[in-house]
Amino acid sequence: MADYNTGHGTTQEIDPAILIKDAVPHPDLYSGAGAVLTPADVEFFKRQGYLVKRGVIDDQALFDEVLDYLWAQVPRGVLERDNPASWLNQPHERWTEDDHVRVGLLHKGNWKIRSADRIGREAFLIEGIAQHPNMLALARQFIGEEIKPISRVRGIYAILPKPPAVRGVLGPHADYAAGQLGAMVVCADMPTGSGGFTVWPGSHRRLHKAWDTCFGSAMTGANVAAYAENRDAILADTVPVETHGRPGDVIFWHHRLLHSAGINRTAATRSPRVRVIVPCDYQAGGKSFYDDEVYGPGATYQWWLDTRNFSEDVAPNESNLWQAWSI
Repeated sequence: MADYNTGHGTTQEIDPAILIKDAVPHPDLYSGAGAVLTPADVEFFKRQGYLVKRGVIDDQALFDEVLDYLWAQVPRGVLERDNPASWLNQPHERWTEDDHVRVGLLHKGNWKIRSADRIGREAFLIEGIAQHPNMLALARQFIGEEIKPISRVRGIYAILPKPPAVRGVLGPHADYAAGQLGAMVVCADMPTGSGGFTVWPGSHRRLHKAWDTCFGSAMTGANVAAYAENRDAILADTVPVETHGRPGDVIFWHHRLLHSAGINRTAATRSPRVRVIVPCDYQAGGKSFYDDEVYGPGATYQWWLDTRNFSEDVAPNESNLWQAWSI
């Protein structure tokens, strides 16, 4: 489980009696390419808490730039772009604290490429991806015409293949963070089994009331135990789904959805690959946003998130799951 102080997820331990189910591939339902939400898209998203839209961004040169940039951040040749063996030889053991600060944490095979002062604010990530006309058009259909200005993406998230002898485990969590609509933009071919963003369908509806407010980051009092109880029930009865796609596909997701980085098993295939995604966040605008350095996000705590708490937020209840949404 992610540590509370990292802002990645919750700390409550998962009941060891629960066997986390293996993920199944996302059913390849065609939802229509481009920048239009169909009625079927809306129904699927509201029920399942995520939506895979194909061909949202058609710009291979842009994704080539993302990949070139990713490999340019590798410190001291710890990873080699054209040498998959280098991805499997425990590279995290040679990752230093300075590497973490400059180019993000490599935790085993999970590299979150970001930095407080640099990575995540580049024009090709903001203007090319987060503010791409199709991305903004879809976000507005989800949450309304006025969107909180976008100043950064979370970074570039890369998942290295697991060595064939390593089974790998999922890390189900819901983010301890203010938010509304997430978008995972696929930047390199991501076939089934390559570590695609993995979700527990429908969990957003069951976890909605575990936070103190509908869109905020605080979870206190009885909500802490309620979250753990509901999460464990979801893990026991819900089969996770691993998404897959090609450059320009986007997985939109509700910010209360239980999710995990996928397990990259491609080392056992003839085509080992690194899974590469750019995570973006969208919120409805026109709110009284503020930094929260206790629960995050803020300038120094959860700085990689572009989302914020806002003073108009209210406590969740049975009827306000879709408050401040347009769907």
